[in-house]
Parts: sequence; structure tokens; C-alpha cells
Amino acid sequence: MGSNMNKKRIYAILSVSAIIFSMLTGCSLSKDDTPSSQTNEMPNSSNTTQSTQTVNTADPLTGLQKAEDYPEGQRPAAVMISNIKAALPQKGLNDADLLYEVVTEGGITRIMAVYRDYKKMPAVGPVRSARDQHVQLMFPMGALYAHIGASTYAEQMLDTYKWTNIKEIDGKYRNFYWIDAERRQTTGQEHCVFTDGENFARAIKEFNMDSSGYEPKPVFDFVPYDQPKRQLLGGDAQKVYVRFSGYSTSSFEYRDGQYYKYQFEEPQMDAGTNSQLAVDNVLVLFGEINKYPDGILAHVQYDWGGTGYYFCNGQYEKIRWKKGKPEQPLQILDAEGNETNVKINPGSTYVAIVGNDQIENFSINEAKLGQMESNPDEEIILPD
Repeated sequence: MGSNMNKKRIYAILSVSAIIFSMLTGCSLSKDDTPSSQTNEMPNSSNTTQSTQTVNTADPLTGLQKAEDYPEGQRPAAVMISNIKAALPQKGLNDADLLYEVVTEGGITRIMAVYRDYKKMPAVGPVRSARDQHVQLMFPMGALYAHIGASTYAEQMLDTYKWTNIKEIDGKYRNFYWIDAERRQTTGQEHCVFTDGENFARAIKEFNMDSSGYEPKPVFDFVPYDQPKRQLLGGDAQKVYVRFSGYSTSSFEYRDGQYYKYQFEEPQMDAGTNSQLAVDNVLVLFGEINKYPDGILAHVQYDWGGTGYYFCNGQYEKIRWKKGKPEQPLQILDAEGNETNVKINPGSTYVAIVGNDQIENFSINEAKLGQMESNPDEEIILPD
């Protein structure tokens, strides 16, 4: 980057690290420990009806059949991506297995993209700083984590769970990522940093990070990939509208078997593939989101859980969700109050975590939640 780049460098922390933790409260594993199946057992795995054979041959992040070059025993990768207007278009979204969008501060949202095989990860970014609401979603997957900077609360959480951080000092660790010079001129220094599988893998090797010996448990209770997709019973869902805040909105249109995402009422494009972001599953989860004592950063009450909606194949169902402690997995449960896992169809999944104060602005097929709740048995029809 040269001396000029050093003078104007991004003051940041880039962490590419392997989580080493125990699902038992207060316990952690050393780097040389191999997590046991009991230690990393996900609560939702006990209720699955999938055969052992199907589970073992299904990708834990998508539920799809494992590819021939599936990275058995290798940790996934999670990357923090800026999601404000100045950061658009992003790269790498359409290649992600999972996407989590959550409010961070000031009404803006940030996306965490998760990839099962980091070696195949395309150019991803713009990479931004860690937030604890995303970190808590990432912990149960045992993922390697890429971010530039971190909030105080995220740093404290990473330290508590003995996360190994690699900090940039005088440009020493810039081989983790690169700066897009053209974007730097047009979007500013906060939205021009990218990483990819080659840089990610090189960093892991160079700094002797442990990326093996851990196979994630299924993130959802998936329908077996060799069975027909489950039909959702809530009604038709061709359009979905989500308002995170007065600044940030997202919406989806169902076509060609997937939900196509819009951001700020425009197609959310992946500049890497020059295509609109599209996913197989959409989960909109409502919960209590408040501010930390600083009055700025958002805090998600994961231990409280909440209600939500699941969308797939142009249909929807009402659901519940719960999580609990930072190391505990997100669970998608039926809406009847039973501890029964909702079966999720295999494929890529987008998860939005939205404040309860925004429920009234949420709509399916342009019918707002209040209208849906007052006519629970009436099918919602998309207007002409």
C-alpha cells in the first residue's frame, strides 16, 4: 500500500479466529482440545426425525447434500459486512449459506455472511466491525470470524469466550484483506475493504490458526434433502416487507423459486455476481431490542426470544424463536407454545432480527400484521 496508505490507513482490528468454547456454562476448551459431540450438541438436534445417514450426508448450514469436496471437520467462516447506502453494492452475498441482518446503532443494520467452506469464499465485503448481536449468532457454529474493528461489547464478549484476536499494528496484518482503491475514492475508507478465501486461508496458515477438528451441528432442523420440501400452512407470501428503522428497510419478492431481496426499496445487488441477492428461506424474527447504557449501540434480548415468520416456496408460517445464552444456538419453534422445532427446507437462509416496535410496520402481500392477526384464517392475496 506504500507509505501514503500507511498514513491514511484504516484504524481497525481484523480478526480471523477459531472459536474455542464449551456449551456448558463457564467452560472453555484449549486450542488442542477436540470438542466432543456432547459438548457441542445443539438443542434442536435431539428432536430431528432425519435418519442418521441423511444427517451425516447433509450440509449443516444448508441441509443440502454435501458436495464431493465438502470440508469435513473444517470450521465455517463468518464475515461482517457493511449494509448502509454508501456500502452498496456489496460482494459475496449470493455465495453465502446464511445471512443474518440485525440493527446495530442509529437505525442502521449490518449483515453477517456465513460460508461453510472458507477456501471457496469469493470476494466479500465491504468488511466492517463486529457487534455482539452478530457474535452471539456466530458462536454456536464454531466459525472463524472476519471483522474490522469491534464495539466495546463485542470485544468483551470475544474476550470472555477466549476468542483469539489478531490486531492490526502498523499495517502488519494487512494480508488478511485488501483495499479497493477505486471504491475508496468513491465510498470512503470505511467501505472499501474486502477479503476472500485465498486471503482467509493464507492468514489461518500464517498465524497457525486451528481451523480443523470441528464439525458444526445443523443450524436448523432441516427437512431431509432427499424428501419433498415441506409446504407451509400460513398462506400465500409473494411479498414481504420488513422495517428495521426509519433508515433501514428490507423487502422480498418471490419468483423463480426464491425470495429476491430489496434494500432501501432498490434491488440489493451482489457486485461479485452482478445479480440480485436471492435466498431459499427467509426468517423474520421479532424480539426486544434496546440500547446499551451508551445510548447508541443496540442490544438484542436473546434470552427473551420472541415471535416471527418463516417464508419458503411462496408461503409462510408463524413461528416462535428462542436462543438464551451467547453460546446457545438459535432455535425455531412452532407457534403453539410447544418445544417442537419447525422443519426448515434445505437451502440458503436469510435471518432478520427486528425490534418488537416494528411489528406494526411488517407486512405480507402488502397486508400489515394487524390485518393478518384479525383474519388469521383468511388467505392474503397479492393486489393486482
